[in-house]
Amino acid sequence: MITAKLTQGTGCDISPDSYMGYMEHGGEIILGDYVRIMHGCVIRTCTGIIKIGNLVSIGYNCIFHGMGGITIGDFTLISPGVHVYAQNHGIDKDMRIRDQQNVPKPVVIGKDCWIGAGAIILGGTVIEDGCVISAGTVMRGTARAYGIYAGNPCGKIGDRK
Repeated sequence: MITAKLTQGTGCDISPDSYMGYMEHGGEIILGDYVRIMHGCVIRTCTGIIKIGNLVSIGYNCIFHGMGGITIGDFTLISPGVHVYAQNHGIDKDMRIRDQQNVPKPVVIGKDCWIGAGAIILGGTVIEDGCVISAGTVMRGTARAYGIYAGNPCGKIGDRK
C-alpha cells in the first residue's frame, strides 16, 4: 500500500504487501531506477524525505522511519529485517519520556554497501561507500569507506579487498 508522495524511476518492483508512507505525516519517498522492495516492508516518511538510489534492493520485513531523512546510494543491498531509524526520542529526565518529541537525525548509506540481516541503523549514522555492515549489528556513528563493521557495540573488523 502506498500512502505517501512517491516518485519512482523506471523498472521499480514494490511488493503490494509493503507499506510505503503514512501520508498523515507528510514527507516524500524518491526511488531511483530498478529499486526492489520486498514484502512486509514498512517505509514511513515521518515528515522526512527518503531517497533511494538506482538498483537498490530492500529485503523483506525492513522498517524505515525517515523523520530526519534517509539517503541510500546506488547498488546497495539491504538484507531482510533491517531497521533504519532517522530519529530518536527525547530523553530529558525532567519530563516523562512519553511526553517528549522525536528528534530528527539523518541517516546516509553510501553506494555499493551491503547491510546484513537484522542490522539496526540508528539516527545520525553515516555509512560511506562500499561498506559492509554485518548481520545483527547495531550501527551508530560513521563507517569509513570500504570498511567491514560488526557487533553491538559496533566496531570495525576489517576492510573490503
